[in-house]
Amino acid sequence: MNRYPRSHIKIAFFLASVLAVVITTLPAKEKDVARFPILLEVEVTPEITEPAIETEDYESQWTELSIAPGDNLSKIFKRLGLPAANLQEIVDIGPEVAGLRRILPGKELGIRVSHEGKLIGLRYSPNVLNTLVVQRKNDTFEAQKIRLNTEYITAYQTATIDKEAPSLYLAGKRAGLSDNIIMQLSYVFQWDISFALDMRQGDSFALLYEEIYANGKKLKDGEILAASFSNMGKAHTAVRYKGPGGRTDYYTPDGLSLRKAFIRDPVHFSHVSSRFNLRRLHPIHKRVMPHRGIDYAANRGTPVIAAGDGKVSIARQNNASGKYVVLQHGQQYTTKYLHLSRFAKGIRTGTAVRQGQTIGYVGSTGWATAPHLHFEFLVSGVHRNPYTVKLPKADPIPANDISDFRNKTSGLLIQLAAIQGKTGYARLETPEDAGASE
Repeated sequence: MNRYPRSHIKIAFFLASVLAVVITTLPAKEKDVARFPILLEVEVTPEITEPAIETEDYESQWTELSIAPGDNLSKIFKRLGLPAANLQEIVDIGPEVAGLRRILPGKELGIRVSHEGKLIGLRYSPNVLNTLVVQRKNDTFEAQKIRLNTEYITAYQTATIDKEAPSLYLAGKRAGLSDNIIMQLSYVFQWDISFALDMRQGDSFALLYEEIYANGKKLKDGEILAASFSNMGKAHTAVRYKGPGGRTDYYTPDGLSLRKAFIRDPVHFSHVSSRFNLRRLHPIHKRVMPHRGIDYAANRGTPVIAAGDGKVSIARQNNASGKYVVLQHGQQYTTKYLHLSRFAKGIRTGTAVRQGQTIGYVGSTGWATAPHLHFEFLVSGVHRNPYTVKLPKADPIPANDISDFRNKTSGLLIQLAAIQGKTGYARLETPEDAGASE
């Protein structure tokens, strides 16, 4: 047997040991593994702090209720099962909630109740601009009045009376005017123009008026600022003026008040069915009988207004006149209103009335074939034709105020003159606009 030197044996052993270590540390055969990329980004979510909201307020929503005729808060609370004690607490807040004592039919009432049936809030808007909000705070209620920030924009429009639109109302609607503005226009000229008798084809009108906006949305029309009406070849012009004493009214460009002692038509938006005629054939009795007044045909229930300031001397009913009212205007003038369906609230003998106040409603009581108002005008006890009788002239603006009047109204009158014969809508130029256009 061959023998190796001891040193060789040691070397061989060392090499075998190293080889074993290397083999054991080699990786095993890699298996097929599906690899997916991993996005190594960490999204840090900021800490959110919840607002401090009472649970009842947060979970409850407003419920809008339509106010019915005859409704009041007591009836509404009873229907909803809300404690009468809550209503008393709200009423006891004071003058701030006085408007809740007389809520108007057709308006909305907001109620907020928790899931446990506890009243949290109440809100009421008597008009589009104002809202009263009552909120529970701890064990009491607090009231807050909120008014929208509004913007007034001046609009203008013109219209013509013709065959297709033979009345103020129809011409106004065709021009896009609201019922409110048309009614205002009839009031402005009601002392000088009979809109039931005087309308002719070719008559025309123009006006400047306000439109009220909030948050970019139109809420309603405002007041007429200036207007002109060409009627039967005669031009009537009116401009709105607020004097130093705070009174607002309409005047001619010369400063004469349009407001006179008597209104021409005691029924608006009517038509004359029978004129003043002392030899008229009576439609019921079929014989000639004096017709000492003017008949205004209108829908049953149309308001009848007092032609002037005065006092009720008679308010009763008989076979011929039906329900009727007689007004005494000082010592010289008397007006009569016949065939009413009913009297207005509070109208009785001795009651003082103001011009334009509703005194009754159109009907057909007494000797009448259809709903209408028979209107009579007496001067010193003698019947006069209401359409032609001369009425007292208007008082002018005091001499001390005429300079203020001209300063405040001249711009409106210039604008009114500029739109004659034009139609449409425009925002009037402001000083800022004028500067920007230079």
